Amino acid sequence: MAASVAVLALVLGPWFDRLADRWFTWHMAQHIAIMLIAAPLFLMGAPLRRILAALPQASARKVSGFLQHPVVQVLNSPVIGWLALPVTLYVAHFSPLYEAALESDPVHALEHGLFFVAALCYWNPVLAVAPSPHALPYPARIFYLFISLPVQGFLGLALFAANHPLYPFYERELGTAAALADQRYGAELMWIATGFFLVLPFMVLVTHWQRAEERMALLSDRQSLG
Repeated sequence: MAASVAVLALVLGPWFDRLADRWFTWHMAQHIAIMLIAAPLFLMGAPLRRILAALPQASARKVSGFLQHPVVQVLNSPVIGWLALPVTLYVAHFSPLYEAALESDPVHALEHGLFFVAALCYWNPVLAVAPSPHALPYPARIFYLFISLPVQGFLGLALFAANHPLYPFYERELGTAAALADQRYGAELMWIATGFFLVLPFMVLVTHWQRAEERMALLSDRQSLG
């Protein structure tokens, strides 16, 4: 989890935040780091397992019971997880929320919190770190990532294809031409980074699946010989 905290400290720090307040591209880099780097790193640190291990036994049982509650199970399901990130992204970028976040520090902090929580929901079924209640099989995790590519990539395409600045804040700060160019640079960054940070775990999962199948085949051979 230390790596996740370090990433968050970097991109939410004053100097990075100042750039993000002025340039859409830097703001996009900030969001990408929160959702596609910090969130999965945080989950890989197994925070729930650490919390349960640190709590007294009675409290740990209560937390475990809460995690098994039907409402928590639904909210933590792969379907909700898959929807959480793209829905949050589209709502944030094509609603007044984005402009409001640029004008208000509390709204900006709320926006970042929404991105981080949505990303945790999204990555949880992929990483399946214990005690995650939904450890999907490898083929399902691979499919989960595969169908995310066009959905999230389309957001970058929509931002790039716009023929005018979508956010008046940047237009006032930079002027129309510079704001439009900056918006397109940010869209390109989103498209490239989203592809990279989804394809990379996709390839890792394919490799792990192949190795798991090889282990199962070897075990089956040994059992048949025995």
